[in-house]
Amino acid sequence: MLTKIGKGVWIIPAVIIAPGVTIGDEAVIATGSVVTKDVPPRTLVAGVSAKVVKDLNSILEQIV
Repeated sequence: MLTKIGKGVWIIPAVIIAPGVTIGDEAVIATGSVVTKDVPPRTLVAGVSAKVVKDLNSILEQIV
Protein backbone atom coordinates (compact mmCIF):
# COMPACT_ATOMS: atom_id res chain seq x y z
CA MET A 1 0.00 0.00 0.00
CA LEU A 2 1.26 3.42 -0.92
CA THR A 3 0.85 6.39 1.43
CA LYS A 4 0.58 9.73 -0.40
CA ILE A 5 1.40 13.06 1.22
CA GLY A 6 0.43 16.22 -0.67
CA LYS A 7 2.32 19.48 -1.09
CA GLY A 8 2.65 21.83 1.88
CA VAL A 9 1.44 19.31 4.46
CA TRP A 10 2.42 19.82 8.10
CA ILE A 11 2.86 16.64 10.12
CA ILE A 12 3.48 17.57 13.75
CA PRO A 13 5.57 15.15 15.94
CA ALA A 14 4.22 11.85 17.33
CA VAL A 15 1.79 11.23 14.45
CA ILE A 16 1.02 7.74 13.16
CA ILE A 17 -0.14 7.41 9.55
CA ALA A 18 -1.57 4.06 8.42
CA PRO A 19 -0.43 2.53 5.13
CA GLY A 20 -2.47 3.50 2.07
CA VAL A 21 -3.69 6.85 3.42
CA THR A 22 -3.71 9.93 1.18
CA ILE A 23 -3.15 13.32 2.83
CA GLY A 24 -4.38 16.25 0.74
CA ASP A 25 -2.36 19.37 -0.08
CA GLU A 26 -1.85 21.93 2.71
CA ALA A 27 -3.40 19.72 5.41
CA VAL A 28 -2.22 19.83 9.03
CA ILE A 29 -2.00 16.71 11.19
CA ALA A 30 -2.05 17.56 14.93
CA THR A 31 0.34 16.09 17.51
CA GLY A 32 -0.44 12.55 18.60
CA SER A 33 -2.99 11.89 15.86
CA VAL A 34 -3.52 8.44 14.39
CA VAL A 35 -4.52 8.84 10.74
CA THR A 36 -6.40 5.80 9.41
CA LYS A 37 -8.49 7.43 6.63
CA ASP A 38 -7.77 9.86 3.80
CA VAL A 39 -7.39 13.51 4.83
CA PRO A 40 -9.01 16.19 2.64
CA PRO A 41 -6.88 19.10 1.40
CA ARG A 42 -6.68 22.25 3.55
CA THR A 43 -8.02 20.70 6.74
CA LEU A 44 -6.77 20.29 10.30
CA VAL A 45 -7.18 16.77 11.65
CA ALA A 46 -6.65 15.57 15.21
CA GLY A 47 -7.37 12.66 17.49
CA VAL A 48 -7.28 8.90 17.68
CA SER A 49 -8.62 8.09 15.01
CA ALA A 50 -7.99 11.46 13.40
CA LYS A 51 -11.05 13.49 12.41
CA VAL A 52 -11.38 16.83 10.64
CA VAL A 53 -11.63 19.53 13.30
CA LYS A 54 -11.25 22.62 11.12
CA ASP A 55 -11.54 23.64 7.48
CA LEU A 56 -8.50 25.79 6.66
CA ASN A 57 -9.72 27.17 3.29
CA SER A 58 -10.83 30.58 4.59
CA ILE A 59 -7.64 31.08 6.60
CA LEU A 60 -5.34 30.10 3.73
CA GLU A 61 -7.24 32.23 1.20
CA GLN A 62 -6.58 35.35 3.33
CA ILE A 63 -2.83 34.63 3.21
CA VAL A 64 -2.60 34.11 -0.55
